[in-house]
Amino acid sequence: MSIARRRLPQRRRAVPFEGARRDALRKGLLLAGPASSLLYVVFTDFVAASRWEGYRRTEQMVSELFAVGSPGRDVLAPFTWLYTVLFTAFGVGAWLSVSGNRALRIGAGLLTAYGLWNIMGALYPLRVGDDTSIPMHILVTNVQLALMVAAMCFVAVGFRGGMRIYSIASLAASAVMGMVAFMAAPGPNLVLGIGERISIGVFLLWVAVLAVVLWKRPSEVPAPGSKEPRP
Repeated sequence: MSIARRRLPQRRRAVPFEGARRDALRKGLLLAGPASSLLYVVFTDFVAASRWEGYRRTEQMVSELFAVGSPGRDVLAPFTWLYTVLFTAFGVGAWLSVSGNRALRIGAGLLTAYGLWNIMGALYPLRVGDDTSIPMHILVTNVQLALMVAAMCFVAVGFRGGMRIYSIASLAASAVMGMVAFMAAPGPNLVLGIGERISIGVFLLWVAVLAVVLWKRPSEVPAPGSKEPRP
């Protein structure tokens, strides 16, 4: 009497479930991007500026609100850490959204580094009435700007079509207005206040748009040896 050999049913990996959890995590992290942009505007030009009597949003720099000794410092000091956490989370979410695209992966890594670099800004802030704090603050700010520009460049390269054009236009507008504001410093004057806010606002909006675009992007992990099509 022979016993028929039967293959025991193999336990299938719960790939769909794991994929759903990964996608939920990815989208949750991406939400931190628009949240960081919105909260930046609320905490700076609404909360902190309202605590400084006589502060003129259209003529003074945003960085003055973050300075040690400014009336809004007690609000913006803890917000800096919140913004750091949110933006870093967004960078990680972007990283999870762009597997298979080297340029976008580098861009996501640079966005994560940009978020973490806010820690240096918190450690080396401007100090009201202390000119010795300016050089180090400028150095820290320039490194952060370099990370921002590099991230936008790689994202522009990684995308095709409308997002590439939008990224290039946003980078150009932010850079031009930033230089205009820099040349108008120390102010106060309309060119400085409005120019800096346009420069910052363009980047904040770009972050929100990028989050939306990546949100719609499939998060499927390509099979070994396969190439994910570029967006």
